[in-house]
Amino acid sequence: MTKQVMASQINKAKLHNSAGASVVELLIVVALVGLVSTMALINFQTSNRSITVAGATRTLSNYLEKARVDAVRRHGGANININSATSYTVNLDFEGDGFATARTINLPPGTTLAYRLPPATASINPTTTPVLITYDWRGRTGSTVALTVTSSIAGVTPSSMVVGPAGDISSDTTVTGPVTTPTPQNTTVTTTTGIKSMR
Repeated sequence: MTKQVMASQINKAKLHNSAGASVVELLIVVALVGLVSTMALINFQTSNRSITVAGATRTLSNYLEKARVDAVRRHGGANININSATSYTVNLDFEGDGFATARTINLPPGTTLAYRLPPATASINPTTTPVLITYDWRGRTGSTVALTVTSSIAGVTPSSMVVGPAGDISSDTTVTGPVTTPTPQNTTVTTTTGIKSMR
């Protein structure tokens, strides 16, 4: 009988150990899974928004470069009107027929556009004060405009670019100025300069 009692107690102990987790243990596991999932979701949203901001900046940069090339090809007349915090208007020859047409490009939802005019450091809202970036026949703009695309989600780094007076586009946002367009050194050239006589 003693053997039966001992065997019964061992079986009860085995049953108790293999019965599973308690409610408290399940709640702790569920809370940990929820916390890790929440952190992963927040990191995913931040990364996704950073990619969206970078994509919007690349798109704007591409349109600026297209306007510059179109102005050189058509001897001027291409421009980009930064006239809203959520969109901008591109005026260039989209059809290839020699005439500029206007297209409004909308920024992705949750992103905004602002600019500043170096050496000024204050950011300007284009909805209240639009700026027109116009390219001449040489592909130059004549002034410097620093553009910034910002996300509405906190923690996402804004993406910036600078359109220089020579028409170049860079991601350097440390322009402090004053910035001026370079002027040629020798503007008067005679028709006989540098020609040897044939005597």
